[in-house]
Amino acid sequence: MLFSVCLLGMLSFSACAQPDKINYQSPIGYDFNQPKVDFIWDVLHEVSGITFYEEIADTLFAVEDETGTIYRFLPSSKDLKQSKFAKDGDYEGIAISNGYAIVLKSNGTLYTLAAVELNKEESEHVKEWKDLVPKGEYESLAASSKDSLLYVICKQCSVDKKTKKTTGYRLRLTKAGVPIKDGEFEIDNQEIDALNSLNGKDFRPSALARNNRTNEWFILSSINKLLVVADENWKVKATYPLDPDLFNQPEGIAFDAQGNLYISNEGSDKTQKASLVRFTLIH
Repeated sequence: MLFSVCLLGMLSFSACAQPDKINYQSPIGYDFNQPKVDFIWDVLHEVSGITFYEEIADTLFAVEDETGTIYRFLPSSKDLKQSKFAKDGDYEGIAISNGYAIVLKSNGTLYTLAAVELNKEESEHVKEWKDLVPKGEYESLAASSKDSLLYVICKQCSVDKKTKKTTGYRLRLTKAGVPIKDGEFEIDNQEIDALNSLNGKDFRPSALARNNRTNEWFILSSINKLLVVADENWKVKATYPLDPDLFNQPEGIAFDAQGNLYISNEGSDKTQKASLVRFTLIH
């Protein structure tokens, strides 16, 4: 049957030709067509947030959206360590700044603990912070150590309903590890749509990281299969569609101390493992 189809294909070669591989555009300094992919542990099947900590530059920290555990490992290593910080729940983002780890729950609740607690199998001094951001659904958290600020972006919040914006919130982290409201910011979804059509859908951020080399914000959307790059004032500069074959469910993003970019993917089912995709900084 295949042979006969291919004979007919002499009249229409495209019937048997292999499709050309799509060449995906990349942010400056990276090549999205040259990924390094590692499949990671089954306990991180639902990995939902990743970050690095400047004082332990080679170690990646991660959370998943089920068990209230912070994991730590060296990329490409087989050694995985973990620290329980809260009861089971939907945890979506993690950041570490100024000696504190901060975890974001999907309802906007934050958890803080001293970074030294991460060396324990179960953290003993964890604080829970509610009502710092309006009710809604949240997945994106990032920290800026230079100004002790935390940034949280709505995935789906009532304040953005029937608008063309995505709202974010700044929180100042005190020396005692207390997050305090510090203001708001907005991402103009029309700026995104002008560069890459959202096809009538809303922009739904799933992860956030600051590129300290360029002072740009890298905003990931799993639902939209899109990476948005904004300047330090949140003005959209560029958009980059993501390869769905490589990015099954991208929900974590981070930069290491050398400027290499990491994106984590949840596993789609029990047969497809979660993955960590690395893009080496091109000097």
